[in-house]
Amino acid sequence: MKRRVMSMGLCLGLILVAALAGWGAHAVVPPRRLLSGPTWRAPGPHSVWIIGDSITRGLYASSEETTFRSRIFRALRARYPARIYSTFWQGVCTLGRLEERWGTWPGRPDVLFLELGTNDVSRNPNCPQVPEADWARRYGAMLDRIRRDAPGVLIVVGTIPWPGWSPESDRYRRAVRYNRWITAAAQERKIPVADLWAVTVGREDGLSTPADSSPYPPRYRGDGFHPNDIGHARIAEAFLQAFEQGLRSQQP
Repeated sequence: MKRRVMSMGLCLGLILVAALAGWGAHAVVPPRRLLSGPTWRAPGPHSVWIIGDSITRGLYASSEETTFRSRIFRALRARYPARIYSTFWQGVCTLGRLEERWGTWPGRPDVLFLELGTNDVSRNPNCPQVPEADWARRYGAMLDRIRRDAPGVLIVVGTIPWPGWSPESDRYRRAVRYNRWITAAAQERKIPVADLWAVTVGREDGLSTPADSSPYPPRYRGDGFHPNDIGHARIAEAFLQAFEQGLRSQQP
């Protein structure tokens, strides 16, 4: 039994190392069998997914334990120890990339946290872009697609966290606009929203700096754009609060 546990731990460690190498990698406990339309209120097992951009990948927390994704997984396991079967995270960088990749991962989530939009606002040239005029419609369509493929899933969407943009900048104004679209699409579908913008905007103590070391590539240290441990903690707490609100809304 001990040998089996050690082998499983080594396997998960190798998966995590692979996850840090690029957008397409992920850290995952082997997915459960696909249940037909489970909800969080139903008896377990449950699979919890976090899908997002470089912040979901961990940039630029000081350790794996202080990333927002690890904080969420840890909190849910502590609060609901009998319900968590597997956890999964994936970096997709933009809505366009999520449209490409969704459906390629094994299993389906019972709970999905979605953190996306920063690279859409900044028009990151390394990621597929959805035209701004069509972004709101396709974001809503993506939520509908997730629900069709994972009946009963509890989705929690996050608005775009503030990455230090000046209020006078075009990117700041675009982020506000995209956040309105994210919120409207979620509210129309009665999906809980974690307002990551509200808990981060103007709070520079939550942004990483070059003095902050990090285990994550490509910089391995802060950049004044991605969150530090404080910022990751705020994002995790906002997501968890929205999750609890969504859970209460499922009560009969």
